[in-house]
Amino acid sequence: MRTIHYSIRLAIVLIMTSLFYGSVTFLFHQAVQIPALLTLLFIAFCAERLWVLLEWIGPVVGTANLERQERNQKRIVEYLLQCSLRYDSSLVIAAIRGKKRMSLHVVSHLLRKTDIVLRSSAGYLLVLMPFTTIEQAGFAFKRLSTQLPIKDIVVTDVTMLQAVMGSQGTGEDGEMRSATPRELRKFCFLALDAKVASITSSEDETNAPVVYRLFEPEASESLQSWLEAFSHSKPASDVHPEVREEITNIIASL
Repeated sequence: MRTIHYSIRLAIVLIMTSLFYGSVTFLFHQAVQIPALLTLLFIAFCAERLWVLLEWIGPVVGTANLERQERNQKRIVEYLLQCSLRYDSSLVIAAIRGKKRMSLHVVSHLLRKTDIVLRSSAGYLLVLMPFTTIEQAGFAFKRLSTQLPIKDIVVTDVTMLQAVMGSQGTGEDGEMRSATPRELRKFCFLALDAKVASITSSEDETNAPVVYRLFEPEASESLQSWLEAFSHSKPASDVHPEVREEITNIIASL
């Protein structure tokens, strides 16, 4: 679908360029010169392809079209939170900081197709892992740490977010109020930004990647010891296979 969109846009650009050249030659009573027309079309083609390249580079390096990136990021996170709440499925949200800048596409290549990697406006990578518990996500983080210069990881999930928001979000009648996906997303982003800023201001020099739980301020441990603690844990129950397949297909189309 995206390829069709780009092809239509390119055709419109070339047609408009040809019409512009034709109108100029007609206005000044000049003959149409084929080399000049071809040169103009080639310049228009290169300019349009350059714009496509900038759209591709933007999410990778995080320096182009930041407003659009942030808007898409909010939409994707809210959608995954909505699916997690509706189907009672697990969803891990992790903030990954590297020792140096990491390409978004390289990180995505090392994860599953259903996992989504975004670049936060705060500079860290935001990894969304549907149908995954925090314990299971540790093995994916270990795979990343062996191939990428990861400094630390802040991890949370929907259950953790709901527990914290539930303890603070009681209604006037004293009953617990269920948080909406938008409220969870806002709360998660604020908490992650604050946590990453706190770690950055008080970080110790270490070569091993460190894992932090988002709402356990005193708990930090190496990735290896964290994995060893969960090596004998029982797998969490998953959603129905048909529901899982439906959500996976929708995520793949995003």
